[in-house]
Amino acid sequence: MKHKFIDMHCDTISELYRKKLEGKPYSLYENDLDIDIKRLGAGGAYIQCFAMFTYLMKVDSAYEHANALTDLYYEELEKNKEYIAPLLCRGDMEKNEKNGKISALLTLEEGECVEGSAEKLKHFYDRGARMMNITWNFKNSLGHPNLVDVNNGSVSPDTVNGLTEKGKEIVEYMVELGMVVDTSHSSDKSFYDVADIVKGPFVASHSNCRELCGHTRNLTDDMIRVLAEHGGVSGINYCPAFVREDRPEVITAQDLAAHVMHFIKVGGEDVVGIGTDYDGINSRRLQVRDPSYAPMLWDCLVGMGLSEDQADKVFYKNVKRVLTEVLK
Repeated sequence: MKHKFIDMHCDTISELYRKKLEGKPYSLYENDLDIDIKRLGAGGAYIQCFAMFTYLMKVDSAYEHANALTDLYYEELEKNKEYIAPLLCRGDMEKNEKNGKISALLTLEEGECVEGSAEKLKHFYDRGARMMNITWNFKNSLGHPNLVDVNNGSVSPDTVNGLTEKGKEIVEYMVELGMVVDTSHSSDKSFYDVADIVKGPFVASHSNCRELCGHTRNLTDDMIRVLAEHGGVSGINYCPAFVREDRPEVITAQDLAAHVMHFIKVGGEDVVGIGTDYDGINSRRLQVRDPSYAPMLWDCLVGMGLSEDQADKVFYKNVKRVLTEVLK
């Protein structure tokens, strides 16, 4: 049985854009990626957040690249408007569902796409962006990530360098506009800087528990408590490297559920949601390998002792609450 879910993060649009540039067939409706409309529907998707991801060191202009991705995003939504519709304001959630459509939420991954400009942030807001993370894995004009060694991929926590002054201004403007501030990828110090600025909810759209898996893309228990105090949510990331340090051959639904249960233990049942990172990770190692397998995780959560309402909070109610509070 499928259960309604909100996924706070996927990289599907970037993968479709790559196919387009390579001259290969591409379609949001049906494809060989992790996410398409057919499998979203099969799994019970309520809202799918689509990240406009920019790899800062591989583009001439992060702003122009994010705009090109946004163009493709809307082209695909228009082609498939019978099944999916943009989510621009809180009322669109119920309106789209009533019309039998999945809601698509445009997000920005790599804050440098606004190039430190409030005007460019407003440009993307006007184009439908309703969530943005401060950094990806590189320092930018807004702030610092947890440090990445590009030679071996190792990451270490940065507890000293946080948001820049420009970054603080942009975060304040995001709050004013009604955009969700996303701290995934940000340095530990940046996380706390965001918490000092944002009085209401913010999110870590695709981050797990550092207590269970020591990768610094995950949140410490203290961060989880701070996020909970703000009414925020962290989305469970399915990336194997963020789930288990021992790198088993298959990441099971139980492995993902263990992080959910730790979030609840530390921060309560309102602090955790889903942020799969599909199409940005190696899904071949996942038991929950695409959205059509989402019911497997819901069943696992209930099997581990959550009530059906608590499982629904993880699947969609917690993130819906944040969107209802933050969006205009």
